[in-house]
Amino acid sequence: MEDRGQLALAEARPSGRASSRALAGITPRAVVLGAVLVVVLVITNPYLAFVADFWTVGSGAVMNGPIAALFLLVLFNGALKRYTPRYALTRPELLVSYVMTIVCVGLAHSGGLPYVLTTTTAPFYFATPENQWTKLVWPYYPVGLQLSDLRYAAWFWEGAPPGAGVPWAVWWRPLMMWGTFVFALMVATACLASLVRRDWIERQRLTFPIVELPLAITGDDPHPSLRTSLLSNRLFWLGFAIPALYLLTDRLNIIFPTVPAVRLQDIEVGRAFIGMPLPWRVWSDITVSIIFPVIGISYLVPKEVSLSLWVFYVVYRLHILVWAMCGVDPSSGTAIVDPFSFHAFMETGGVLAFCGVILWRSRGAIAMAARSLFRRRAEEDDPTSPLSQRAALIGFVLANAFLYAWLARTGVPAWNFAALMGLAYASMLCSGYLVASAGVMFPSYSANPSSVLLRTLGGTAFAPTSLAMTLAVDSMFLTEGFPCPLPQILHGGKLFHSARIRGRGFSWIALGAIGITIVLGFWALLVVIQPRGASTLGIWPWIWPKWYVCSPLAAEVRSPSLPDPWLRGALGLGAVFVLALVALQTRFLWWPLSPYGFFIGSTYLMNHMLWASIFIGWAAASLTLRYGGLRLFRRLRPIFLGLVLGYYIMKLPIAVLSTCLGITQRTGSFAY
Repeated sequence: MEDRGQLALAEARPSGRASSRALAGITPRAVVLGAVLVVVLVITNPYLAFVADFWTVGSGAVMNGPIAALFLLVLFNGALKRYTPRYALTRPELLVSYVMTIVCVGLAHSGGLPYVLTTTTAPFYFATPENQWTKLVWPYYPVGLQLSDLRYAAWFWEGAPPGAGVPWAVWWRPLMMWGTFVFALMVATACLASLVRRDWIERQRLTFPIVELPLAITGDDPHPSLRTSLLSNRLFWLGFAIPALYLLTDRLNIIFPTVPAVRLQDIEVGRAFIGMPLPWRVWSDITVSIIFPVIGISYLVPKEVSLSLWVFYVVYRLHILVWAMCGVDPSSGTAIVDPFSFHAFMETGGVLAFCGVILWRSRGAIAMAARSLFRRRAEEDDPTSPLSQRAALIGFVLANAFLYAWLARTGVPAWNFAALMGLAYASMLCSGYLVASAGVMFPSYSANPSSVLLRTLGGTAFAPTSLAMTLAVDSMFLTEGFPCPLPQILHGGKLFHSARIRGRGFSWIALGAIGITIVLGFWALLVVIQPRGASTLGIWPWIWPKWYVCSPLAAEVRSPSLPDPWLRGALGLGAVFVLALVALQTRFLWWPLSPYGFFIGSTYLMNHMLWASIFIGWAAASLTLRYGGLRLFRRLRPIFLGLVLGYYIMKLPIAVLSTCLGITQRTGSFAY
């Protein structure tokens, strides 16, 4: 039987007819439309995400805002096509505007721009005589990244006086400095993605399951509409109705408590183990969540990928149980080794090892980019690529040179910069590969770069100023998956390749979209948040710097930590384990597991949102292929695409109506 991964690849790859037709160019109308979408999404996000607390433009397995905008544009385009055909949008125009949004709106979500504001003010607002941050944190935070008048930090957290407005004079310096850093980091990330893009698409032929959604929405018609795309399929609307009905009843239950609602997320099945003796009580935090888009995407990916994702979650749980059976209680705080940290560092070691595998597999593309630097005429580039290999390599080097110069001015030495960004780029490449192969958007890791450096090198290896910036940069841009646009840039490249869109010039358009996001994102956040006060808007994402920057820095300044040999060993053990998995997968066709699930097995995301839904998607696909074959698998595919789109599309009207009705209570159905 043909492998399901090959089936998905064959459906995603352009046909011979498609690949032979002329490339479509990027029109001014597409650029203007994309810019308008970016502006609307970035400006509305602060209120809908943080005040109304319902909807975020850049979260989810598929970004909420861009996919909803594409869906609505296709519906609107049908009316244009019927009544004013000359103004109807073409498929390339719709996809170009979609790609413009996905490469930048993640910055406005959580990690990124909101964290810049909180990290700028939190050390000064939350300082108390008890935590002694005035002595342990303030001296090591660069003056150029502080408000010029620290009294205004309280305005951000408590709300400005009525009619006071935003004191832009005290904000412009830190926002300008962080804005340049963000822009350079986005350039470096985009260039890194461009270096491996063609190799992943054409030679390694990764499946890019999430790309199937925008391609299916737009269909094959030159001017997409409801009747010429996936939206005309009845099975799609059957799948669409399931999450739409769930979200609707969930919201009505808040307005009218007599309306019954079914709870499908964060079901605490581990409560059955509370109060039990070791080893069983280590399973007391297990949760089950049924998330429809995760089920839909898990149906589309190769079965060895979806299998590995939930199997390695089970392996993680068994690993913790084995430690408990040996008498190690992770909740005691007195054990020589923390089993949770040990497994997290094993995963990090696996990420580093797999990054080496990724670079080895893409060595030809990287070597081609290096050779192009010394030739007058570059080797043949893919015309659908937004950036040539030569430009990508030069841009990556120059962007990192700027980042190093920026951080060096704040006291970060060269070795610290190399270690921090090396871990960051390794995580980005691994995340991009995981998204391109498994469809797990925004994978997070249990051990972030700063914790890896601190726990393996010890606090004595860092000067306090250097450590302050390491923690700040990590918490803002490297720990959360949302600000990192590498997966979205790869998806944009795949869309250009599949839809035969000429990519030249799009890199400048994308940089413009990122610039718009940074400027308008800061403006919208301050205009919306400061009058109300960030402290009134819940814990996440506002208190993050207090936990991940200020408290660790104060603890290390007070008493620098020593390297942990157990965690060093965990890094090596995880690397060896992943290399063994890669070798088994490469040498034996019958081997059923890929290493992807190991990287995120112990994460919060996997426990609270993914594992149960991935299992359902894997089981549905496996049973369909076993008893119905490829024909039934293809026939049922629209249902699972409907599960994804129904969940995200329905959120938008519910969020708008809830905001109009003044309902601001968060429920679990809007968490992913």
